[in-house]
Amino acid sequence: MPQPSELSIISLPAMQELVRSLGFPAFRAQQILDWRNKGMLDPLNMPNVPKNVRQAVADVVGKPPLTLVKREYSRDGTRKYLFALREGGHVETVMIPERKRITLCISSQVGCVLDCPFCFTGRQKFERNLSAEEIVAQLWMVTADLLQEPVGHSIADHPTHIVYMGMGEPLANEEGLHGSLAFFLAEDELHISRRRITVSTSGLLPQITRLGNLYPVNLAISLHAANNAKRDVLVPINKKHPLEELRHVLDAYPLPEQRYITLEYVMLAGVNDQNEDLKALVHFVRAKREFVNLIHFNPHPGSDYTATPKDAMDEFATRLISRGMRATVRRSRGDDIMAACGQLNALMNQENTDGDNEDA
Repeated sequence: MPQPSELSIISLPAMQELVRSLGFPAFRAQQILDWRNKGMLDPLNMPNVPKNVRQAVADVVGKPPLTLVKREYSRDGTRKYLFALREGGHVETVMIPERKRITLCISSQVGCVLDCPFCFTGRQKFERNLSAEEIVAQLWMVTADLLQEPVGHSIADHPTHIVYMGMGEPLANEEGLHGSLAFFLAEDELHISRRRITVSTSGLLPQITRLGNLYPVNLAISLHAANNAKRDVLVPINKKHPLEELRHVLDAYPLPEQRYITLEYVMLAGVNDQNEDLKALVHFVRAKREFVNLIHFNPHPGSDYTATPKDAMDEFATRLISRGMRATVRRSRGDDIMAACGQLNALMNQENTDGDNEDA
């Protein structure tokens, strides 16, 4: 029988087994999951389900794993959510609307086990890994919000793409990551194929290999420097897994036809945006398998870094392309609400709410 909090990831056959074990007809399972798939994680609030069924199921699955504490709106349409976790801690999730899709940036840890100096999340002390139920529940909570308040210009009314780029290092939480991926890829009603899921990692090499063997979704590498001396500082895991070893693992990662590994590269003025850095990047990248995504550095309190100017970023991208590389400059989204790349820090956001649950 499912344990408390598993409503977010329970399958239809398992739910049918559950309701039958409680003495109710199996068709009630579909009713319950229809509501779950609209973001309803509390059976007590499912209106067309009889009260006795609601109560019996609620007694088994328990309270929802997440509670919305705060929601913020960016001028560009991005939304940031602060969730309190039933088992303790807070995380942030970001919804990024575009014309033909809605991308959900989900968290995998409370805080982060790594300590990349330019990332605000890294300054939040690591507390624990998220369970698969807590990871998937982020999808349902945002789905419910979108049904209540749709994004007007988007053709989608639910998340269509998932990126594990929120708080935490996903591959340092393989149990939660793999459990959530298994659910996302098995649920046909979500319409989320592995081509619409991206896992970002700083470079945990054995875990990258296992991910490729089990769930070969899109892979993004937080590269940020292509020589070991600089990457040791910017991405400290490089001291354990240097670039030479990373190169070997990336070469072996399974890629479908016309798919590429993303190499994420936050540009820091005077740090990794010089001519020597470009040359190192050209030497490292496999143009047939990878592309470079240049990312604007988004400031945060206490940071010692500054952003490379936009025109210099554009020139850097042009020079990469002229050398046969695939390169893009990522448009920053949600930076006015601290929702952009490297800005998530639930501890700061929680402290700033001062008990106020109203929308920002």
